[in-house]
Amino acid sequence: MNGPLYTVSILTLGCRVNQYESDAFMSELKKNGCSVVPFGDECDAAIINTCTVTAESDRKSRQMIRRASAFAKHVIVTGCYAQIAAEEASSIDGVSYVCGNSGKSSLADTVMQVLSGSYNGEINSVTPPTSPSSARMTLDTPMRTRSYIKIEDGCDNKCSYCIISTARGPVRSKPHDAVIEEARILSKDTHELILTGIEAASYGMDFEARRPFGHALADLICDVDKIDDVSRIGLGSLDPTVMSDYFVGKVSVLPKLLPHFHLSIQSGSTKILAAMRRKYTSEMALSAIGRMKKALPGVTFSCDIIVGFPGETEEYFAETVEFCRKVRFLHLHIFPYSKRKGTEAAEMDCQVPENTKHERAAELDKIGRQIKSEILADYVRDHSRESESPVFVLTEKTRSGIASGHSEHFVEVKIRDCYAKIGEIVPVYLESTDGEFCFGMKA
Repeated sequence: MNGPLYTVSILTLGCRVNQYESDAFMSELKKNGCSVVPFGDECDAAIINTCTVTAESDRKSRQMIRRASAFAKHVIVTGCYAQIAAEEASSIDGVSYVCGNSGKSSLADTVMQVLSGSYNGEINSVTPPTSPSSARMTLDTPMRTRSYIKIEDGCDNKCSYCIISTARGPVRSKPHDAVIEEARILSKDTHELILTGIEAASYGMDFEARRPFGHALADLICDVDKIDDVSRIGLGSLDPTVMSDYFVGKVSVLPKLLPHFHLSIQSGSTKILAAMRRKYTSEMALSAIGRMKKALPGVTFSCDIIVGFPGETEEYFAETVEFCRKVRFLHLHIFPYSKRKGTEAAEMDCQVPENTKHERAAELDKIGRQIKSEILADYVRDHSRESESPVFVLTEKTRSGIASGHSEHFVEVKIRDCYAKIGEIVPVYLESTDGEFCFGMKA
């Protein structure tokens, strides 16, 4: 039997959209006879799918590119850092090819040309990130326990701290029917689908700009819910303003939509939100969250929070703390503000000292952990054997009779005496929590 045509490794930095795109590269390369090996193993080509959300992301992207040159014959660079800093990426020793986000849809074909020696183009082939083709990438084979489906690319927001709208371009949505077909194919081999995008809440706005924000996304979710083989539907990060009466009314009754939402909140202070150029006030966000909580009892939320944004006083930080206490987030993803060259916020006056940023991050993290511990204690009580209301855990890991995964509310659960297969959904009665995980037994 002949061996693989070429060996390739893929490293993904950054968001779920990057992960989806890397899965699409992997699938196409395997179809072309390549073997995908772990990053760090000697290989014919290493693909680095980069991130540029912070200056630290850029640094890590450069570091991984240089590292790859030590074990790969060819280093291929793509993603947001490549889009923003194409010349810099192209100049790193060992790099054979650089494309931005628009070139991702044809990257697997180009990699094959580079490997065969038939590629005769420039090392730097980055073009403006406006092509609809990058939004229309599809995946026909699940690459992990839950499958992501990229439903849109790009962002029309111009947040003062963010460069992603420059790196990804404007909103371009995957056609509704194409998403449904992709979901139909992937759901035959995986139980959980995650609909994701750079600004998923903006799905369809480029098709039907006159429709209210979020309506096209709600309709899409409803149609995915109708697919027989789909068991669970999750969503990527959402702008809280998407949770209108229409959106909540449509999705809160769906049997397959997971009752957990990750919100891109960023701050609980209306003054700071305005400086960030977000589209809502803290009051608007609280109202939207309250609307969903009323319609979907037991729903959980997680969110991203930036602390130490320029101009954030102790008073404004206290408003964020109070906001988080009111909502009671299951998970807080806290980021000390980091200057991003090329953004408005990097040039703002009133930059917050680094030590203050990290002190505030630590304080909010402590509060968030306490809230999570309280939520999990209630969760155990509500889903114990006595309650006769099990949770349903998607098994992601198994070891020595202990299975672990996430429940429908995105609570991480460890199941004792469980030998379920990875990818199986297991009913579980909860028994205890340590404030971080819940522990239980198969129902």
